[in-house]
Parts: sequence; structure tokens; C-alpha cells
Amino acid sequence: MRDVLKEIKQQTGVKFTYSSDVVDLGRKISCNLAGTRLKAFFETVLQPIGIDFKVIDDEQILLYQAAVINKTAVADIKISGTIKSESGESLPGVSIRIKGTSNGTTTDANGNFTLAVPGKQSVLEVSYIGYQSQEITVGEQTTLNIILKLEDSKLNEVVVVGYGTQKKKDLTGAVAVVGSEAIENRPIVSAAAGLQGQAAGVNVFAASGKPGYGLTVSIRGTTSLNAKNDPLYVVDGVIVENIDFLNPNDIASFSVLKDAASAAIYGASGANGVVLITTKKGKSGKATVTVNAYTGFSNFAKKIDVLNRDQYLDLIHEMGYVDDGTENTDWQDVTFKTGHEQNLQLGVSGGDEKNRYYISAGYQKQQGVVAPADYDRYSVRVNLENKVKEWMTLSTNLAYSRAVSIDVPDNSGVARGGTILSALSTPPTLGIWKSPGVYSANVNQASMMNPIAFAFAPDQKTRDNRVIGNMAADFKIAKGLSFRSNFGIESQGNRYDYFLDPYSTDLGRDKNGYGISTSIERFVWLWENTLNYKTDIEKHHIEALVGHTMQESDYNYSHIVAREYPNGSVGNINAAAIKEPGTITTKSQWSKRSYLARLNYAYADKYLLQANVRYDGSSRFPSYGRFGWFPSVSAAWRINKEDFFHATWVDDLKLRVGWGKTGNDGIGDYDYYGRFTPDGTGGLAYNNIAKDSLKWEKTAQTNIGVDLSILNGRLTFTADAYLKKTSDLLVAVQTAPSSGFNNQVFNVGEIQNKGLEFGVNAVAVDKAVRWDINGNISFNRNRVNSLGRYTKILNYGGIYERTSAIRVEPGRPLGSFYGYISDGVDPNTGNIMYRDLDKSGGLSDGDRTYIGLAQPKFIYGLTNNVRWKNLELNVFFQGVQGNDMFNASRIELEGMYDSKNQSTAVLRRWTTPGQVTDIPKATKGSNDNSLVSTRFIEDGSYLRLKALTVSYNLTHPLVTKAGFNRLQFYVTVQNLFTITNYSGFDPEVSQNNPNGPALGIDYGTYPQSRSFIFGVNAAF
Repeated sequence: MRDVLKEIKQQTGVKFTYSSDVVDLGRKISCNLAGTRLKAFFETVLQPIGIDFKVIDDEQILLYQAAVINKTAVADIKISGTIKSESGESLPGVSIRIKGTSNGTTTDANGNFTLAVPGKQSVLEVSYIGYQSQEITVGEQTTLNIILKLEDSKLNEVVVVGYGTQKKKDLTGAVAVVGSEAIENRPIVSAAAGLQGQAAGVNVFAASGKPGYGLTVSIRGTTSLNAKNDPLYVVDGVIVENIDFLNPNDIASFSVLKDAASAAIYGASGANGVVLITTKKGKSGKATVTVNAYTGFSNFAKKIDVLNRDQYLDLIHEMGYVDDGTENTDWQDVTFKTGHEQNLQLGVSGGDEKNRYYISAGYQKQQGVVAPADYDRYSVRVNLENKVKEWMTLSTNLAYSRAVSIDVPDNSGVARGGTILSALSTPPTLGIWKSPGVYSANVNQASMMNPIAFAFAPDQKTRDNRVIGNMAADFKIAKGLSFRSNFGIESQGNRYDYFLDPYSTDLGRDKNGYGISTSIERFVWLWENTLNYKTDIEKHHIEALVGHTMQESDYNYSHIVAREYPNGSVGNINAAAIKEPGTITTKSQWSKRSYLARLNYAYADKYLLQANVRYDGSSRFPSYGRFGWFPSVSAAWRINKEDFFHATWVDDLKLRVGWGKTGNDGIGDYDYYGRFTPDGTGGLAYNNIAKDSLKWEKTAQTNIGVDLSILNGRLTFTADAYLKKTSDLLVAVQTAPSSGFNNQVFNVGEIQNKGLEFGVNAVAVDKAVRWDINGNISFNRNRVNSLGRYTKILNYGGIYERTSAIRVEPGRPLGSFYGYISDGVDPNTGNIMYRDLDKSGGLSDGDRTYIGLAQPKFIYGLTNNVRWKNLELNVFFQGVQGNDMFNASRIELEGMYDSKNQSTAVLRRWTTPGQVTDIPKATKGSNDNSLVSTRFIEDGSYLRLKALTVSYNLTHPLVTKAGFNRLQFYVTVQNLFTITNYSGFDPEVSQNNPNGPALGIDYGTYPQSRSFIFGVNAAF
């Protein structure tokens, strides 16, 4: 060592003194430089020539690991070894890296490796997913036999929480974590699909299966009637409206803050839970290039049987219609084809101790089963981290996405429109074309277009451009004290254009050409400043956070409807002669200001306490109710740390309890203003009452939970029970008739959710075969406690030409279907017999009652992952149990009141007196037999094999020589089969927002498709 120091002195002029005192694995030396100059010298002079070091505290001390290593003077040593699990299984793909360098290797299929190290004092860092990392000093060894132990249930895993991170074992609230492995090798477009079936209490709905259609997320039930029920989404510290634009391949992890104790740090925005998304970051080491590419096809897994030509003619002749069509078209075969899916994702990541980067670019395409439905998304992401100084780190996350989609109409209950329902109800006697260039239509029903006309006649396209990014600066002010300033933006430009030519369809001819143009511009900025302090005093750990945030949004919207086009060659709105009254232009702004604080305290890693408080102000409320307090407190007791606890097989046993209050301001930007709008005659109409008392909708939640880990993490179990009450509901209610106004938003009523959640992770087998199980199940019970003093009921889910299907009333859950009770078909008359509940002797409104519930009794998910050598099988089931569906599509397919085609169920229709059947007679012009009733209520429960993936890791020596760290081929089948009693295409769909009061109605909704995907995952 003296010789090395002498050489450094000669080269640099720095004087050293030497001490023989042994410190851990090394010796200590000091030099005539101090503080940051000392560390800078070591980094710029010593480290490049292979000298590993560590500065102890702030003293002028350099710690050598064993001895100084000079790469120029010491020859490399070749070592080899084998890495296995505790059960003796060889582990392929284990990372072995020389500490302090980017040099390393990975084990082959048999767990073997070879590596050249620069000296005996080299330290190897050995890491593998699911196992505890190790550091091994080479010493005199040239052959290493390494045994890796399973991770301790990832208790020390760092979890992203609001404005910071915590170790998983220190959490006091209900937080669910979902890693990127949940979405790897799955052909998902919406990032929210990565949460489906993966976290207890998190319900993810695919309301429609159209390409690019976003998913709806509900956390612990629906809390509001008119305000937003979606969770708050935060991507790398930036609050965003939704995550539909996010490329799933860029996601590193989800953290779901489910209870108020964990979400209250977001105060007024956290009433429906918070989903924190962290995107991938660069790591120190050699640059790594990753490629994920797949292609595949999709189709509908089910077909609904409808009448053929002869059966249809028998029916409509019986009803008195005339049809001279000669075709025998199977419209489902004509409309439903084979869809295609493609994806290409490229990523580059790497860096050193000071600079890290992750850069990705992706392209994803979905061509729908129903042409011309199409979705193309282009995305680019750049994540950078730069350690400018020892005390200052800058990080930047910037993403751009462009989505271009072509829609096909569905969910059109009005006039029974929409491609899906039209494919079932268009008469088989029609062909696609009535004459060249003119689509056919039902001769007995004006404007009833065939499904190909619905899909292809309009020229329509949506373009969505988004930029989301943030820049954050972290400052180390003093020991334990840091400051963070984060500025983020979200910018969206969305445009939708629609043109229907003046000749190919009935509607186009009626309007002489019809055009729609919609434009949305939205810009939101967010600035957050937080001060954080950490300290340890003997057994006491204290963390404190204070902060201030500001957020502001600018929104511009225009919607122009036009008609009277001179021809079909120019579909631009400017070419139209007449702008219809539906033209709308709006501009709005909102802003928020918040103050927040959090205190974390832990004693002996045994007693944990967290307290949050946030003071939020929103411009959506008048000065009287603009600001609100949102506090929370939670505590945890790690029982296994107590002296009286002697169960050594228990790794962790933690009891949690918490309470908190969060808020919701998800209403119109100017609902509290008195507003006027043009009345179309040159005057103004007063359309919104001023509301000086409008205030925050508030949700208070109590949570009790337990976390258990046993057998060195082989089995972990989590259970939570919660009670969640939302008061001062922001509801649009009917005002007194004397006021002259329709529905107005007021604070009225209360909604309650309570439930149980259970989650389990287990390593069932860990031999030559490894089998991991991840399961969860959630029970939620919803109830409306009050609608205020004056409102008795609210109706939702209107059915065309009939009553609403859903009623909201105190004492009942949301999603309660309301209608008549059908007692079957009267054998004498052939009409439906509706139960006479009010004993009036005839059909009346008093005979309507509650006939079903769209809320499920429980939801669940189960993932099995089996690995044997290089082969891996992942099977993911997802299900919903105990919910009812209102199949409004059957009203159109079994109603027999007009000339639409019907399902084959009507072959059982009543035709003669005395006939016993479940299908009533045909009644031209009357819908009395197809009212909202129990006749159309069905069990919506299902169990779906959501994804099945088989993958193979190719580890042939030629692969390594070609430069690949990983080369994996996989096959995935999505939505392979669904076990359900539901008679429609798909039990998961919903005509209306499934995260609202009108859930559970299927009215010609585009179903989810079954996909077959072939892909490759590579890294080099």
C-alpha cells in the first residue's frame, strides 16, 4: 500500500499519511485535502485507476476494501462458479457484477458462470429477482458455489407513497403494490389493465372492447353520484386526468393508496383512492438495449344466434309487414372479422453513479374485429437523472404520445343504433348495397342503417396528442434535511372529425351531408415544493414532511355541427352551408392551492405512527367553502418484534389501524356561479343558480388491517376491513318547480361503502419446478344513506322509449335496477304478465319495484406462475360474482314490436291460446311486452381466463456470444374463455360509466375480443 500511495503522491502531489489500524475489511489513510475536495479527488483520480474507496462521515478518511488495487499493476484473475437456490435448483440469468464497476456476467441455463476479476480483493455483487442479494469477496477462491436465499417477502422493498417512499414493512396504511411483471408479455393498450385482478379492492372495468377504449378503475366502491369516481392518477409526480395515453411497457410499478390514511396526503383529490405510477429509470452500468415486439390476431369468442331469412319472413309476415328482400345475409359474418394487433417497443438505459438515463420509443396498433375500428399509438419517453453536486440532483421525465383512432358507433340505445346491435337486428333479407354507392336500410323502418353503413359510411377520425413531463431538483441541505422542488405539466390536444356524405345513407341524404368537428385543448401545470427531515435517535426514527402545491388548468372546447354540403368530396366543416344549433364553444379554468404536512414516527421498528394533514383550496367553490381540512392518522404494531413472541417461523406480523378524511371537487368549473346562456333569439337565459354555500364533498374512512409473512417469505397474507362514508354529496337534483330551473348541483346526501379485502402470495413449490401463486378477493357493500332533505329518488340509466332502469333511493345500493316483475307469458293472451303490486287491477307505476343489483358480491383475481428451467407458464384468472346485468339488447332482439331481426329465442314465441312458453307474442307497434322488467335481468357473474402466457428463455452459448443478456420468446392468449350464464356477448361491458350510478346496462356494447399474440423480449 505504501508503494501505491508513493506513486499517487508522485503523480498528483497530494501528501498521504498511513495508519495500520484495521477498519472492517480495510485500512484507513488520510490526505491533506478535506471535505468535498477530498471526495472529488478520489472520484476523479483514484477511481478511474481501479481504487475502490468509501468516505467515512465527513472525516479525511479513505476506506480501502482489503488493499489498494491498481489495475495497471495487478493481473486479472479468472474465477468460475455455480449459483443455486436453497432447494438445489440451478438458477439461470443471475447477475454477477464486480462492485464499483459495470463489468459482470450472468449465469447460463445450468447456473454456471465465469468472470475475470482484477484482483483477490474484488467484491462480487450477486442479485436475482425473488432472492436476497449477496456480496462476496473473491480472496483466494477461484471456484465459487453460491446459494441464494429467498427474499424475506420483500419486506424491505421500497414502496412509492405520496411525496416520498417507505419500506413495505413500515407501511401503516392500506397500500397495494403491482410490479411491471403483471403486464409483461401481455397485449394491453390501457395501462390500467395492469391493475385488473392484481390488487384487492381495486375493480377495473372494460366498459367496451373497442380498440384504444380506456378502462375504468374503482377503488373500494363508488363514492359519488355526479362528482368524479375515478382515482387520482400521479405519474412520476405529475397529476394527470387519466392514464390511457401511457405506454404500459414504460411502467415500473403501481402503488395504490386505498385508504384515507395513505391517500389523505393528497387531500381534496384522494377521495376515490390514489394510483401512483413510476416509470422505468436507468441504472448504473453498461448501456442496455431492450426490445419487446409482438404481433397477433383477435376475434369475438361468441356469436348470438338470430333468425335466418325464412324465419325472419315468417315473423314479420305474422306481424303484417311486407318485405320483398331476396338476400339471406348473415350480418355477424359480414361485420365481425379478424382483428390484428402489433407492438414494437425499444428502450435504452444505463449510466454511471452520477448520470442515469432511460429512453424508449414505442408503436402499438390495434385493428378491431369490427372494421374499420382502429387504434394507433406512438410514444416516446426520456427519463434522466443527474447528480450535479453531492448536494444536488436533477431529474427529468418527459413523455409524448400520439394516438390516432377510427371509431365504430356502439352503445347507441337511441333508435337502436350502433354497429353491434345493427349486426344483430338488421333484416337478413338485405344486402350491403341498395344500389351502387347507396347503403341498404330497413324498408319498414326509416334511418335504420345496416351495420356496414354504420361502420364505413362516415369518414371519422380522432387524433390525440399529449405531452407529460416534470423536472425536479433535490437538495441535501444538511444531514437528514432535504428539499425537493417539482414542476410538472400535462398538455393535451384532441380533435375529432366526422363527415357523412350527402348520398350513401338515409341520414346523409336527409341532411344533404352532415359534419361534426370537436376540438379540445387542455393544459395543466403543477408546482410542488416539499421539505423533508429524517433522523434516528437511538431506537426512535422520525420523518417529517411539509409542503406547498399549486395547480392550474386551462381548457378550451369547441363542438361544431354542420349540414348542407355541396358534394361528398370535401368533408371540411367550412364547406357546409349551415351550422346547426348544436354548435358549442367553451373556455374554462380552475386552480388549486394546497398546504400539506406529514409525520412518521417509529420506535424500535416495532411501533409505527403516521399523521397527515392537508389544507386544500379549489376555485370550483365559492369563498365560503373554498378551503377544506383533510387530516388522517394511522398506526401499526409489529407484534413479532415483541419479546413475548417466539414463533421463529413468522417473519413479520403487523397490525394496522387508520382513519382519515379526503375530498372531491370533481364537478363543473363554474357550478357555483349564476350563469346566463344565449337563448337563440338574441337574448340571454338564466340557466344556473348562484350557490354561495357549495363546498367540498368529503369522504371519511376507517381501516383495520393485518400483514403476515411466514417461512422466509414463502407465504404472505394481507387482510383489511374498512368503513367509508361520503357526505355533502355533490349531486345534480331537481329544484322546486317554482324556481324555473331543472337539475342543479347542491351538497346533499351521504353514501356508504364497507368491505373486506384479502390478498395472498405464496411460493407453493421451489424445487426443480418453482410455482408462485398470487390471489386476492374483495367484498364491498354500498348503500345510499341520504339524498338530502328534499330529494327522495333519482333515476338513471334511461332505456329508449321506456322508463329508466336504475333508481337511487336512500337505504338502497347504487346500481339498483327498478322495474316491473315479469311472471311469464299468459297462456291465454300471449302477453307478459306483470305483477300487480299495488293491487290497482292494471299496469301502473305503482307496480314497479327493485328487481336486481348491478353491484357484485365480490371480485377476485388469481395468478399462477410456474417456471421449470427455461420454460415459464403464467395463468391469470379474473372474475366478478353476484352482480346482475340489465340486458337491454334483448329488448331489441326479443321485443317483436317492429321489423328488426330477432334472436332465435323468438322461435318459441306464443302463437296460439293455451300455449305455454317464456316468449310473448309479436305485437306490432306496441312495446308493452318489452318494458323494463325482470324479463331482461340476468346474472352477470363471470370467471375469465384473462391471460395465458407461455415463454421460453433461450440461453444457448451462441445467444451470449451474440451479445444478448436475455432472449425470450412467448405466446399469449388473452380472454381465452369466459365461464358465465350471461346470454350477451360479454358480461363485463357497460353502456354507461361503470364507475357511476348507471352501471350494469348492456345496450349493444362492443364486446372484448379474444387475442392470440406471438412475441419476443430481448435485452443486449
